[in-house]
Formats: sequence, structure tokens, C-alpha cells
Amino acid sequence: MRHDRLVLILLWRELVAGLRATRRRDLAWIALGGGGLSAYAVADIVVALHAAAPKLRDGQLLWTLGLPLTLAVLGALTGNAVARLCLERAFAPFLKALPLAPGQRRHMAGRATLAIFAPLDILVAVLVGFACAIIGKPLPAVWGLGAAIQFALGFGTVALWRLRRPLLLLNEAESQAALVGRPWLRRLDRARPRWLSSWAWKLPVGHLRPSWKLAAAGLLLAAAAILGAWASLAGHRAGPAAVAGLAGGILVFMLSLRCQPLGSPVLRTAPIGFTRVWLRLVQLPLQLSLAFFLLPAGAALAAEPSAWTVPVASGVWLLVLNGAYAVFGAYFLNAPFVAMLSFAGALAYASYETLEYGRTVLIGLAVLVIFLWHRTRQRYRNG
Repeated sequence: MRHDRLVLILLWRELVAGLRATRRRDLAWIALGGGGLSAYAVADIVVALHAAAPKLRDGQLLWTLGLPLTLAVLGALTGNAVARLCLERAFAPFLKALPLAPGQRRHMAGRATLAIFAPLDILVAVLVGFACAIIGKPLPAVWGLGAAIQFALGFGTVALWRLRRPLLLLNEAESQAALVGRPWLRRLDRARPRWLSSWAWKLPVGHLRPSWKLAAAGLLLAAAAILGAWASLAGHRAGPAAVAGLAGGILVFMLSLRCQPLGSPVLRTAPIGFTRVWLRLVQLPLQLSLAFFLLPAGAALAAEPSAWTVPVASGVWLLVLNGAYAVFGAYFLNAPFVAMLSFAGALAYASYETLEYGRTVLIGLAVLVIFLWHRTRQRYRNG
């Protein structure tokens, strides 16, 4: 029983250590800037809810299907991420010396997951109840409670599955046997420094570790590309395939980019510049992203040859978005999930503000990317 709160203590100590390692000036920027943006976003959301109140109140499909499904999916994604985080801490290598059975470690992870879930569920209930009160929906407290229950069902189902899932603890020989080597993988990974991309994925050069996640992601992306191409060819319009290629290309880049080597003290002390290492890490994900983009772009061009500017513009935007996310990935080098959320949030906020202020908002997004690049470069140089 004395080890039950160990995972919670570890997570709390990591949070405190991260805050102490951050300079006061950066904390002030985060608190004041983030607080101001949050207040502005809440005010905009309240105004938008007031404007769309009659339509939202009468949308039966929204309340019977849209909101429950959204909350369940959000809860499932959150539960998977939280349970995985807690399991990683419970089975951390530096805890192997403790006389704890796997069941006890899972119990520790489950208790930490439940402790993190409680404030999240309360936050969901408050937000949904607050939104219902703004639009004049009857019984907002009941709707908030129902939202909390739906979020809890999605969170609990996936978190319980993750916590009870058998751990695949392979030794080094079994792990090497599970790798699949391909000559074309070696050719992709031979650019100097040769070992960098494989190191980011924790793989030997030119090898790949097969998994059901990789297969599922590949099938999903292939289906999206095929559907986008079919929609364009059937309707003789370049738009659907171009959009599918752009969305799928940036998603492939985000899923395949890993920037952990940028935090290595070995690289900082070696005669290798930051830009060279960063470009080397970006090279393989960029090749995969462009390879995915070619099929929908070709279908868009074949469906409407006169609108060749549409796939070309999509390709240019794909390069721009890939470059911007590469900076976010380098800044949040040890947290790809946080990098994805931050990048998606920045894009969503910039897209929303362009409706009111025009494309000048993109200048602010560019300034943010340049600032993150500068901070990442300084961290690489100085530690």
C-alpha cells in the first residue's frame, strides 16, 4: 500500500522539475500570454454561442448523436494517453529495483489514472453546463452531468483496456528478431549523419519494426487517399483529392517526425550544427509525406487538368505546414503528442482569426514559428 501513490508522486515531481527548469521570464510569457489568449478565446466562444443559440437549441441530431459521440471519442483518446503515461512511469527502468509485482505496478498506474481523470471529468461537466446555460438550453446542470458520464465511459473503457493489456516485454534478441530489414530503407537512411533518422525511431539503420498500429495507420491513410482520388475523378473536380493529399501528407509528416536526438548532449558537443541535424531529421518524414501526396495530387490533375493550380497550391502549403510543424516538433522534442496538439491549436486559432482580421493573422503565426526556432536553436547550443 505504501507504493500506491508512487506514480502520482513521480508525475508531480516531473511537473515541478519542469517548472523549476523554466526561466521566470518564460513562465511569465506563458502565464500572461496564455491567459490573455484564453480570455479572448472564451469571449469569442461566448459571443458565437449567443449568436447561434436558436440553431443550437433546436439541433436534435447534435444533442442525441453529435455531442455524445464527440465526448466519447475525446474521452477515449484522453484515457489512452493518460493510462499510457502512467504505465510508462510504473514500469520505468529505474524502478526495477523495487520488489513490486506487475499487478502492483498496474494498480499504481490505475490509481494515478483515476486521480488525473477526476479533475478532467469535472472540467468537462462545467464546460458543457456553462455552454448550455449560455444558449438557454433547459436543465444545463443535467446536460453537464450527462456529458461527464459520456466522457467517463469513453475514458474508462479505453483506460481499463490499456491498463489490463498484456505488456510485450521482449529481450534484446527477440527485439532484434522482430525487425524487418529492407534495402530501400537503408538507401533512405544513408544521408549524413547516417544514423540520425534510425536513432530518432530507436531502430538499427535500414530496419523497421512491424506493428498493428503501423498497419492500421497505413490502411487508414491509404483509404483516405483512395476516397479523395475517387471523389475527384467521379466529380471531375480537383478540390477533394487536393484536400485529401494535403491533410494526409501533413498527418504522415506529423506521425513520422521524431526530434529526440536534438536533446542529446553528444550532438551538442559534436561538430555538427543545429540546422544540419534538424534538416536530417526532417528529410525522411518529408519524403514519406510527399510520396503520400503524389497519388491524390495526380488524381486531382487528371480529374481537372485546367485547375492545375489547385494541386500545386496544395503542394506548396504542404511544404509550408511541414516546415512549421518541424519547428514545433523540435521545440517539444520529447513530447510529440504535445507538439501535435500545440500545432493544431495554433493553426485552428490562426484560421479562426483570419475570418475576422484577414490573412494578416498569418504574420503572427510566422512570428511564433520563428520564435520557437530561435529558442530551439539556443537550447541546442547552450543545453
